[in-house]
Amino acid sequence: MKLTYRWLLEHLETSLTAQEVGDRLTLAGLELESLTDLRQGLAEVYSGTLLEVAAHPNADRLTLCQVQVGTEKLTIVCGATNHRTGDKVAVARAGAQLANGMTIKISQVRGQRSEGMLCSRAELGLQGPSDGILILPPETADGLPLAEVIGRDDYLFEFSLTPNRGDCLGVRGIARELAALTQTALQPLPVNTPAAKEDPALVRIEDGQGCPRYAGRIIRGVKVAPSPDWLRQRLEAVGLRSINNVVDITNYILLDLNQPLHAFDLAALQLPIIVRRATAGETLRTLDGVQRTLDGEMTVIADGQRALALAGIMGGEESGVTDQTQDLFLEAAYFEPIRTARTGRRLGLQSDSRYRFERGIDPDAVLLAMERATQWILQLAGGMAEEIVWVDVGTWSPPVPVRMRPQRINQLGGIELTAEAMSGMLSHLGCRLLESGPDHMTWQPPSHRHDLRREEDLLEEVIRLYGYDRVQVSLPRLEVNAPEVVPLQRTLATVHHFLGGRGYLETINYAFISAELQQQFNPTLRGTALLNPISAEQAVLRTCLVTGLVENGRRNISRGNLALRLYELGRVFLPISGNHLEESFRLAGLLSGPVHGRSWHTTDRESDFFDLKGDLHALLSQLGWEDIRFEAGGPSFLHPGRKAIILAAEDVHLGWLGTLHPTMQSQRDLAQSVQLFELEEVALTHAMHATVVPSTSSRFPAVERDFAFVVAHDLPSIELLDAIRTVDTSLIRTVELFDIYTGTHLPADRKSLAVRVVLQADDRTLTDQEAQNIADQIVVGMAERFAATLRG
Repeated sequence: MKLTYRWLLEHLETSLTAQEVGDRLTLAGLELESLTDLRQGLAEVYSGTLLEVAAHPNADRLTLCQVQVGTEKLTIVCGATNHRTGDKVAVARAGAQLANGMTIKISQVRGQRSEGMLCSRAELGLQGPSDGILILPPETADGLPLAEVIGRDDYLFEFSLTPNRGDCLGVRGIARELAALTQTALQPLPVNTPAAKEDPALVRIEDGQGCPRYAGRIIRGVKVAPSPDWLRQRLEAVGLRSINNVVDITNYILLDLNQPLHAFDLAALQLPIIVRRATAGETLRTLDGVQRTLDGEMTVIADGQRALALAGIMGGEESGVTDQTQDLFLEAAYFEPIRTARTGRRLGLQSDSRYRFERGIDPDAVLLAMERATQWILQLAGGMAEEIVWVDVGTWSPPVPVRMRPQRINQLGGIELTAEAMSGMLSHLGCRLLESGPDHMTWQPPSHRHDLRREEDLLEEVIRLYGYDRVQVSLPRLEVNAPEVVPLQRTLATVHHFLGGRGYLETINYAFISAELQQQFNPTLRGTALLNPISAEQAVLRTCLVTGLVENGRRNISRGNLALRLYELGRVFLPISGNHLEESFRLAGLLSGPVHGRSWHTTDRESDFFDLKGDLHALLSQLGWEDIRFEAGGPSFLHPGRKAIILAAEDVHLGWLGTLHPTMQSQRDLAQSVQLFELEEVALTHAMHATVVPSTSSRFPAVERDFAFVVAHDLPSIELLDAIRTVDTSLIRTVELFDIYTGTHLPADRKSLAVRVVLQADDRTLTDQEAQNIADQIVVGMAERFAATLRG
C-alpha cells in the first residue's frame, strides 16, 4: 500500500514526522517497507520564465535562452523545440544532481556559455511524455523549488500489509489506524451518505451471492479531459499513470477510501444493468485488450445484450470511458471476496480492484464512496448527476458481536489495563460497545473489520494499540508433566532405532508425484489428481511410497553415492469410491550398492534380495510378529524371480519386497540394481497391541544336527523348514537353511537343501539317543511329506 504523507494529513491532524508515523504503524503491525523523500533529484531545480528564446549562432538545432529564476537571470543552451518565450519551465541550476544521475555544471556549448539546464519529465524522474522540456502552468511564480510546484515536497510511504488487513488498503484506513494509536479524531469526510432508490429498470441483481450490494448512478453531460495537475501528480506519486479526469477520479477514490469504482460509457450500454453469473463459454475483452473466456462460476456486470465487466476485477474494453464520452454510468458495489479471488485466479488476471475485493472492503461505505466520487466528477468534469440506484439483496450481514473479558485480556497479554482503557482503544478502532457487565463487555466490530470475530482478535487489537514494545518480558510459570507416549509413537521409535542401527537413513518426500510415475508403478490404480498442482511432476497423490525412494536412489547414484540404505514413513492415498480417499500409513525402504565398501580384509559384493529379506525379517520380529513367511508374489514393477509377499499367521498380509525390474531400472535411469520393500499399516500397528512375553535361555547345552535333503526343484524351502519345526516343537529351537545345491550327481528336477537343526531342552541335557530319535523322525517325516531323501 502506497500513500504520501500530505495525503495522510488530509484525514487527520498529527505532529508526528513521516518517519515517526512509519515507526508507530510498524510497531502496530503495519510494516513500513520503505519511506522515500519525493524531493530526491529535485534539489537545486526551480521554476523559471523564458524571457527570450533565440537561435544558437553556431548550431541549427539548439536554442539560446534567457531565463528568469527568481531574482537571477541565466543563459541556458537548450536542445528541445517545444518551448517559446513566456513559458514557465523547470530550471536545474549548477550543482543540481538529477534523478537520471546527471550533474549540472556551467559549461560551453558550441561557443556559448550555458549556466544550467531546462529539464524534461524523464530527466526529473517524473512519469508522462518526455518529448520536450517540462512546461509548467502559466500562473507558476518564478524561483520556487520545483518540488513545491509539482507537489513533490512530500514523503512516500510503502506499507506491507497482511491479508487480514484489507481495511488498510486505503489512505483513510491507514489514517484510522494512526488515529487509534495516537488517540486522536479523524477529520470528517466532506460528504454525507446520500439518499438512494431501487429501480429494476436500471439495475437488477441476479447473483446475490456474488454481489450482495450494488449502487449505480447516471451522470450526464460530462467533459472527459486531462486531469488537473494536483490529481495527476498525486496518482503519479504512488505509481499510477494518469488517464483522464473521470478514470483518475475512480482510481483516486480507490486509493483514498478503499472502494473500487468503475465508470461505463452510458452510450455503450443497453439498460438495465444486470449483475449475473456468466454463461459457460461467454467471452469478454477486458480493458487490457485480452479476449477472455468465462465460465458459470464467474460474476459479471452485463446489460441486456452482453457482459460488460468482470465483477470486482476489470471492466470491458467496449464500454470503457473514452475522450468522446458524454454520459456516464458510475458503479460502486460490494463483491463477495472468495468468488472474486477464484475468478481472478482462473483467468490469471490481477488488478487493484481484485486485490481489495478479495480481502474484503467495507460494505457500509459503498454509498459514501459513490457520493464522494460524484462530487469530484461534477467538480472536474461537469455534468448533472441523477439519483443513486441502490440494490441490497441482504446476503451480507455485519460481523457478529464479540464477548470480551478484560481480566482474560490482561492475563493472556501480560498487561495491566483497566476496562475503561480497553474501551477507549476499541472505540477509536470503530468498535461499538453493546453491553458492559462486571466481568465482561460485548462489542460490535465495525463493518470494515472482517477479521474481528472472537475474543482473541480483540486481545490482539488491545495489545497492538497498547504497544508490543511496552509489554513486560517475564518467564511464564508452567507446570509440565512428562508426556504420555502413545503406542504408535513407541512403534515408530522402534522402527527408527532399528533401521538407523542397520545403517538406513530416513527420507521425507512430497506426497505428490507425476501421473506418469503413478502409471508406471501402479497401473491398475489411478491416483487422485490435484486441482492446482505445483507442477506436472507433482500432479497426483501417491498410492505407494517407493516412487519417492526410487527417485532418491536415482539422484544419489547419479552423484556417485552408491551404497544406499533409505527408508520413509509416510501416508499414501488410495481412491476407494467416487471422490473418497483412504489414507494409509506405511513404511518403505530401498537397499542398493555395495554391502561393506572397499576393505583390505573383506571381499565386497552388491546388496541383494536376501540382504533386504534378512533386515525385514529382523524388523518384523522386533515389532512382535511371529510365524513370518515369504511367498512368491508382489507388484509387477519388481523382478519376476526376485520378489515376495510377506505373510504372518492366519495369512495376514504385511507387505512385499523384491528387486526392481530391469526394464523399470532402465526407465528410471538407475545405474545399479535396487532392492525395495513396502510394509502396510497393519505391520506397524500390530506392535501397538502385541504382548511382550519374557523368555529365558536354557542353561543346558544344545545339540546340532545337519541334514542334506534331496527334494523337488520347485519346492519352496520355507515349506521344508516349517515342516521340520513341527516334528517336535518343545525341543527344536532353530531350523536354518545354510546351503542349496543343484547340478552334478543330481537329477535336473531335484535340488539339495542343507539344513541345520538345533535341539535343546529347558530341564536337562539331551542324550545322544534322544537327539537321534528326533533326527530319525525328521528324516521319516520329510520323506512322507515331500518324498525327500538324504543326499549321500
